[in-house]
Amino acid sequence: MKKRLIQLTILLLAPILTACNNNDTGTKDNSQQVENSTNSQQEEDSSGAKSGEYAEIGSGSHLVKFPEDLEKGIIFATYDRGAIHENIYVNSREAIEAVQKGEDLPSGTVITLEGFRDGELEHYLVMENRSGWGSQYSPDERTGEWEFQAFTPDKEVMADGIGGQAIGRCYTCHGNQEEDQFMNSLDQMKEFDLDEISKSKKSSTENVILTEHWKVSEVSSMNDSKDLIKEEINEVDGEHKAKIIQDVLLRIYLKQFES
Repeated sequence: MKKRLIQLTILLLAPILTACNNNDTGTKDNSQQVENSTNSQQEEDSSGAKSGEYAEIGSGSHLVKFPEDLEKGIIFATYDRGAIHENIYVNSREAIEAVQKGEDLPSGTVITLEGFRDGELEHYLVMENRSGWGSQYSPDERTGEWEFQAFTPDKEVMADGIGGQAIGRCYTCHGNQEEDQFMNSLDQMKEFDLDEISKSKKSSTENVILTEHWKVSEVSSMNDSKDLIKEEINEVDGEHKAKIIQDVLLRIYLKQFES
């Protein structure tokens, strides 16, 4: 009787135990599915973050403006390749001094390539260095703190040709010159003779003094030549004055030699 009662009890409990076991298994399966789904989403999110972590190369080119007073810059290098002629400017003497001392180019350095083809101005390429620039780019693509921009002969931003979407090629080209501070003409800057600038400025100043501030009293010891100098200088004005003065001085010298 007891044995039969135990068997009956087991038969009654079996379905309940089976259902509980199935519930536990389902719960574990669901938990695993949720966990797998979460991990998958995290991987996708992580992958997406990595792919969008850096800005497109060249997206900061709009920061570069056409350099003011370009003509006051220093031409430290020139290149000639067939019909192409290029002048390379730097905007400050301090930049050249830094390079020649073995130092980094200072923030604010602007390098400008002035490009001609068959004697006609074709474009300007400008690279500018500013502290913090370029930090949005991938380390593999970044060119230090340099940004680049292309300009037309009218000094407007170039939208096509070597400009626009193609400006990224400037970053690629200069990216290979990391050892030279991302410059293609660093050697020329190192070798540039800064004394030539001083000599040029001195010569220019002397010419200005001679042509614009000429005083007849400076040759007061040559009284017999005063009237001649006054007459010729008063007759000629502007760009021919320097030549006339040179001719007059030569004549004065010859006159003294003859006497």
